[in-house]
Amino acid sequence: MTYTLTLSLLFGATSVACAQAKDTTKAAKTTSAAPAQASSPSKWLTYDAATNTVTFQLVAGAPGAKSPFNFNGYTDGAATLVVPPKAKVVINFVNEDGTPHSAEIIAGAGPIPNLAGDPAIPRAYTKDVTQGLPQFGKDAMRFTAPDQGEYRLFCGVPGHGLSGMWIGFKVDPGAKAASFGPTKQQ
Repeated sequence: MTYTLTLSLLFGATSVACAQAKDTTKAAKTTSAAPAQASSPSKWLTYDAATNTVTFQLVAGAPGAKSPFNFNGYTDGAATLVVPPKAKVVINFVNEDGTPHSAEIIAGAGPIPNLAGDPAIPRAYTKDVTQGLPQFGKDAMRFTAPDQGEYRLFCGVPGHGLSGMWIGFKVDPGAKAASFGPTKQQ
């Protein structure tokens, strides 16, 4: 009888432990299967007022967006990076998509071009601008913003910009600091 009681208690404890482990596994799966949360714009942007330096993390093909042809999850100009005049701008580019991507600042008016050309601001482009950088490829764009103007930050790989891979880039004389977020409709 003692033997039967011991086995019953042992099997009961094992069943409870297995059930708890199963529930934990299910909870872990549910948590990891949840959709990715959009990152806070401040995660991508810093501004040093003392040196008028803007540092921005530009993520091509950010996961969780409606299309792999995106920058930081935004497509078709739905977000804008605003910088003060004459700011020293550092854009740290990383391609998180399996398709090659690049970045270039182009004019803000007119039709979207099929591929990269001359940048609208000197030195405002990544290396291999028409071929793109491979997955996890990185580059940094370093340039000085002009006094004012509206531009596009555009993927120069043929067809990508036309597929919506661009966001706004604005040099605003009234800006006291840099900002990034959804494009304001005028």
